[in-house]
Amino acid sequence: MRFDLIGTPKHGDSDMRLGSLRLSQGRWIAWVFPLLLAGLPQARGQAAASDAALRDRVLQLVDRLDAEKPEAREAATASLIKLGPKVLPLLPDPAKVQGRERKDRLERIRAALRKAEDEINPAATRVTLQGKGIRLSEALQQLQKQTGNAITDLREQLGAEVTNPALDLDLRDKPFLEALDQVARQAEVAISFYTGDGSIGITGGGSSDDSPTPRTRAPQPMIQYSGPFRIELKQIGLMRDFQAGSAVANLQLEVAWEPRLRPMLLKHKADELKVLDDRKKPIKPQVQMQSDEVVIRPENPVAEINLSLEAPERAAAKIASLRVQAELTIPAGIKTFKFPSLAQENVTVKQGDVSVTLGGTEVDEQVWKVNVELAYPGEGPAFETYRQGLFNNRIWLQRADGSRFEHNGGFSNTGSDGGKLGFEYLFVDAPGKPADYQLVYETPSKVITLPLQFEFKDVPLP
Repeated sequence: MRFDLIGTPKHGDSDMRLGSLRLSQGRWIAWVFPLLLAGLPQARGQAAASDAALRDRVLQLVDRLDAEKPEAREAATASLIKLGPKVLPLLPDPAKVQGRERKDRLERIRAALRKAEDEINPAATRVTLQGKGIRLSEALQQLQKQTGNAITDLREQLGAEVTNPALDLDLRDKPFLEALDQVARQAEVAISFYTGDGSIGITGGGSSDDSPTPRTRAPQPMIQYSGPFRIELKQIGLMRDFQAGSAVANLQLEVAWEPRLRPMLLKHKADELKVLDDRKKPIKPQVQMQSDEVVIRPENPVAEINLSLEAPERAAAKIASLRVQAELTIPAGIKTFKFPSLAQENVTVKQGDVSVTLGGTEVDEQVWKVNVELAYPGEGPAFETYRQGLFNNRIWLQRADGSRFEHNGGFSNTGSDGGKLGFEYLFVDAPGKPADYQLVYETPSKVITLPLQFEFKDVPLP
């Protein structure tokens, strides 16, 4: 059996070829979106506006932590904790906080947020959204608010018509990905998991279930939902090699997940693959010497799996059952490390058992090379899991006003010694000088494994 995971490496990531990377039919969008987004000031402006809004909200709440009325202080404390661990880098430096009340409350808030970093909901998040005449923009906003999953409307950037239809929705405790599919169908928009920024994209080209247009008469997509995952069977191809005297079938599947999860590894259980035709005859996998464990990068919340099988007999009209089992390793908690100045050298910040060291920054014309070393407890198989997953850590530069310069130049693994790992991250065309920025680094504190099991039935053969 051949198992390929189709990924999208970052520009400049030449030494991090993980898995089998190729541009398959229909996957051009995985490459086009990042290029479009990188070149569009509007997209950057929207992201900056979102960051600025969150930063302003945090500052407003911090100012209320020592308000005159006790209920105002409690409300501000609760609101900051509710915003979640993502606001940790935005909280003021404890050394610069004045006033015992504010200082004590910030310590409590930090403790609560760091505890939340180590917790994750491995089940599907759920959505309740009911009403008539709900605008698409409002529905998307609610989907994000109720689940913490990022959605980006890409229609204007991609030159598609931007509509905001009114929808009649009756979503009651519906899993997020199912709810999103239903909203998209009613709004006649399409969903793409290939955005390049880790979110789910809204694009043009969808169609309504009730639309009389010819496009709705096409075969319905084959989609299964399994917890926080969405699996779509995209293609089946049959090929006969007359020279080799062989016939094979190739199945292309797309596994997407809720963006909040940020999986690190996907492992396919090849020995548990079960395929039967409509006459109950097994279809054998084509076994090849190929890794069944692949590192997942964070640019897109999706992976593409290709399964190679022996071709079904000509008398078979369908695949009666396709059962696949896999597992995904995800971070159960994210720790955020903040360094006051990118110009510092050999500075270590420790949280619990995890420490991060900023080795220094080398300026090479328009490229800044930032060296970071991580230290995790333990060695052997447990550390190997961390080692693989650390390749999708997040890093960015941040000014004193909270504005960000995102990592944009790829990275390389500079070494591995015991429980330590070194990385070099490249930042291209950052304005100013290193001393103008703080360095913010996110890495998992621990990981857990989620099972992924699904079955497709009655799949027509070509």
